[in-house]
This record gives sequence, C-alpha cells and structure tokens, in this order.
Amino acid sequence: MTKLTRREGLAALGAVVASVATGADATTAASKAAAAFDQSNIKWNSLPGLDHLWYHVLNVDHDLQVVDVLFKFSANQKIALHRHHADYSTFILQGELRIYDAEGALTEIRPTASYVKKPGGGAPHTEGGGDVDCIGWFSNKVTNGIIYEILGPNDETLATFGLPEFEALMNAQEDPVQPFIPG
Repeated sequence: MTKLTRREGLAALGAVVASVATGADATTAASKAAAAFDQSNIKWNSLPGLDHLWYHVLNVDHDLQVVDVLFKFSANQKIALHRHHADYSTFILQGELRIYDAEGALTEIRPTASYVKKPGGGAPHTEGGGDVDCIGWFSNKVTNGIIYEILGPNDETLATFGLPEFEALMNAQEDPVQPFIPG
C-alpha cells in the first residue's frame, strides 16, 4: 500500500470532492486522484517561446549519445510544431499524451503507463496533454546530432536541440532531489 503525505492526501481528497461536486462519478473521481503522479520533488523548467511545455533533464550521456528528459504538457493545449530527428522511447507517467499532425488532426493518444519506441525522422507534429497535464519520460538516442527541430508555420527551422543544448539546459537547472541512505 502506498503511503501518502498529509498534503498529498488532502490534495487527492480535494480533487475527488471537487469532481463529485461538478457531477463526476465518485468511484471514477477517486481512481483518477489516486493515480496522479507525485511531481512535488521535480524542479520544472521552461523555455521562452515554447508554450505549454515544461522539462527536467535527467541525464545527458555523451558516450552513449542518449538524452533522458521528463516533459510536462499542459492539459488541452498543443506545443510548437516540431520533428524528432533521434530515435526515442516514451513512457507516460500521468495523463495522456495526444499527438496531432501538422494540420491539427488528432492522430494518436498515449495513455498513462503506455510505452512507445519510435525511429527518428517522422513527420512534423504537435503534441499536448489530454484533460489533465501529461507527464512523460522521453529517452532520445541521437542519430544525426539533432534531437528535436522546432518548426515555424511554413515548416522553417526556428531552433534545434541536440546533446550540447540539453547538456546546457541540464547544467542550468536546479539540482534534482537526491536519494538518501538511512542510518
């Protein structure tokens, strides 16, 4: 059984009460509240111009050319049009990740606990959270030096992110919470 802190318990109870008060089924509301991912120890960061998206870089491994990052997507919003250049895998920790094509049509929904492994080089797309903020772990395997290419309205490149950019972001962010050894 998972132990909740007093704050987590009160927050979950408040979410259930608010959901039921607005007409939701109590069992469904309680299940959703219990399934929320505790992000209280994550130090979220954002970048100007990339609305509805927060990140926390977990690791940049130059030898393996891998970048691991947590992304948080706003509920019912879309992030900037972009393309993945690196092979990647995702694991959704909270909510659902919705994928949209360049024209805005919904093409895929990745629910909580879904794992996807994809090659880089796919079509430009946007993505965002479902009815709650989505939190996902992304592991990117660099194939050509670029991981993400941010695109403008005419498919022009506005920015690119690779190992050096993610390393700079990681070095600039607040240190993550560290494990401790009791005793």
